[in-house]
Amino acid sequence: MRGLSVIIWYWSVKGGVGTSVVAAATAIRLASEDRDTTLVDLRGDQPALLGMVAGATPAEPGIGDWVAAGDGVAADAIGRLLEDVAPGLRLLRRGTRPAVVDKAASGEAQRPRLMLALEVLARNGPVVVDAGLDPGELRSALGVSHRPVCVLRACYLALCRAQRVAGPYERVILVEEPGRALRSRDVSAAVGASHVERVAWDPRVARAVDAGTIVSMLPPPLRRFELPA
Repeated sequence: MRGLSVIIWYWSVKGGVGTSVVAAATAIRLASEDRDTTLVDLRGDQPALLGMVAGATPAEPGIGDWVAAGDGVAADAIGRLLEDVAPGLRLLRRGTRPAVVDKAASGEAQRPRLMLALEVLARNGPVVVDAGLDPGELRSALGVSHRPVCVLRACYLALCRAQRVAGPYERVILVEEPGRALRSRDVSAAVGASHVERVAWDPRVARAVDAGTIVSMLPPPLRRFELPA
């Protein structure tokens, strides 16, 4: 059996910091290196971000539906839900149901299924997960070998929240906005990050997302940061 490839888990403690954009950029770059890459969307923003107009509604099945189907569905059947985005890049949508629900709603039974899905996908190449806002329960419950990367902005409120949320924060991608008083060293000190990779805020990124051209014309700031793979 082929060994597992890397699973990169992008998450944040605060919405709107750029987690989905960074996850998409990582998947696009890995695919451009002739690596068969799967982008797993746990939050539902990736189809619109990637410019996939047709079928971009929650009516499309995805990872959440596969997880909810339980053990009655074969593990390798998840491959039927993958959509080609670009050469070497496939998307697994969130679907009509969440991949993990609250513990009070029997989420414990679903978490092993999500772990299994990621392991199956990682047999064929790198897997990039857009986990979005993640309070820590997803990462701690997965029990799968993955590389968690927290996406932050040098925002005082975000750093305060990060100090209340369990990491790990070994690797952080910092989206640097002009005019902010806080710097990468402040972020590193606040969360105990051993490595902070900086990505400059740039209006070209927003324009590419709005125009749906991020796949075909990845903006320069998203081409330069060091990939955690």
